[in-house]
Amino acid sequence: MNLRLKFTLSVSALLLFVVFFVSYTIFSAQKDFLTEQFQESRDTSFKLFFNMCEKALKSEDEEQITSVINSIVTIHKPSIVYASYASGYRQVFASRDDSDTASAFATRVRSSYVAKTDEYVSLTGERIFEYSAPIIYRDKYLGTIIIGFSLDYMDSKVDAGISAISKKIKIAAFVAFILGILGANFMAVQLIMPIRLLAKAAKQIGEGNMDVKVNIKRGDEIGVLAQTFDEMVVKVKETDRLKDSFVSSVSHELRSPLAAIDGYCNLLIEGVNNNYPPERQLRGLKIIKEASLRLTNFINNILDLAKMKAGKYEMKAKEVSLESVINEIAGLFESLAVSQDKILNLNITPNLPEVYADAEKIKQVITNILSNSLKFTKEKDIITISCNMSKSYGNDFVEVNISDTGVGLSKSDAEKVFEKFYQVKDNDYNRPKGTGLGLSIVYEIIRLHHGRIWAEGELGKGTSFKFVLPVFKKSI
Repeated sequence: MNLRLKFTLSVSALLLFVVFFVSYTIFSAQKDFLTEQFQESRDTSFKLFFNMCEKALKSEDEEQITSVINSIVTIHKPSIVYASYASGYRQVFASRDDSDTASAFATRVRSSYVAKTDEYVSLTGERIFEYSAPIIYRDKYLGTIIIGFSLDYMDSKVDAGISAISKKIKIAAFVAFILGILGANFMAVQLIMPIRLLAKAAKQIGEGNMDVKVNIKRGDEIGVLAQTFDEMVVKVKETDRLKDSFVSSVSHELRSPLAAIDGYCNLLIEGVNNNYPPERQLRGLKIIKEASLRLTNFINNILDLAKMKAGKYEMKAKEVSLESVINEIAGLFESLAVSQDKILNLNITPNLPEVYADAEKIKQVITNILSNSLKFTKEKDIITISCNMSKSYGNDFVEVNISDTGVGLSKSDAEKVFEKFYQVKDNDYNRPKGTGLGLSIVYEIIRLHHGRIWAEGELGKGTSFKFVLPVFKKSI
C-alpha cells in the first residue's frame, strides 16, 4: 500500500469518525431540545388550565368549569388525553376519545389535597403523564383538577422533528465526507510529489551523480527538508572530494617513505658486498630512520583519530602550568626557527592560574600548530605565542594564541581547517601539502579538554590559531 493511499484512507477514517460524532451530537442535542420544548409546552398548558379553573371556581361558575375542561381537550388533542374536575359532590370529565375508550381513564378522576405528577401506562397501552393539583381558596378546598398528556404523542412529534432534521444532516455529512476525501487526496499528492523527487535524487546520488539538486521551493517542512537535502549533497560532494584528496595524500605519505626505505635498504645490501664507505651507509641508515618515524607518526595520527571517534582516547588530566608547557615547546622549536631565519616570540602574562589538562596532549597541540606556522611562513616572518586570561570566555578560561605573519588563511578555509582530511587549496604561495589530520587531532584534543579552538586569518596577512582551556579549580 503506497503512502498516498495510506494517507487518504487514514484521513477518510478520521473524517468519517468526526462526521459520525458531530451528527450524533446534533441528533442528541436536537432530540433533547424538542423534548424540552414539548415539556415546557405541557407545563404551560397545565398552568393555563389550572388558572382558568381556579378563576371559574372563585366566581362559583360551575358551568364555566365544564366549558374549560371540554375546550382544552378539544383544542389540544391528541396531546391531551383527558381533563377532569373532582370535588366532594361533583365530577366533570372530558376525553379526546369516544366513551368506551374514555372509560379507561375515568378511574383517574378522584379528589386529592396534594399536588403531584404521575407517569403510567393506561389500560389501552398508552403512556400517560398526569398532573393533579387541588384548588384552595381562602383555606377552603374547592376541588381537584386532573389532566393527562400523551407521552407517546410527544415522542412521535419529537421523532418526526428529528427525522426531518436528520435528512438534512445526512446530506450535509455526505457532502462534507466527499469533500474531505478529495481534500485528503489533494494533500496526499502535495506531500508525495516532493518525496518522490527526493527519493529520485537520493537514488541518483547512490549511483554516483553528485551534481543532482532538488528544486523544491516551499515554506513548510517539506521545503526545509529539500533545502537540507541540497546542503547535504554539497557536503557529500565536498566529502567525496576530500576523500580523493586524502587518498592521494595517504598514498604519498606511505609511498615516499617506503620508497626511501626500500631504496636505501638495497643500497646497504650492496654496500656489504661492495665495501661502501661507512659514511654513505650511515647516511642511508639515518634516512631509513627518518622515513620510519614519518610512517609511525602518520599511523599514530590515524589511530588517535580512531580512538577519539570510539571514545577510547586516554586522557590524564591534572593541574598544568601553560607557561611551563609553552616555554618547553618554544625551546624545542627555537633552533629550527633560527635555522629557517624566522622569529619566534613569547608573550605570556605572569602568574596565570593553572589549567586542568593533560600536559602531553597540550604539548602535542602546540607542537602541531607551531609546525604549521613554520611551514606556512617565509624568512623574516614572525611567529608569536601569547598566553593570557580569555577575554571571550571570561576568567574561567586561559587563552593561548599562536599567530604568524605568514601566507594567511581565507575565511572559508578558517571555518573548515579543523575538518578531517581537509587541506587548504594550493595558491600562489605554494603551500606544502599534508595529510589533513593534524588539525583534526588538535581540535579533538581541545574538545576533550572541554575547551574551544578556532582559527582567524587573512590571505597575505598571517594566521592566528586560538584555543582556551578551563582553569583548574581545587575542590573544597
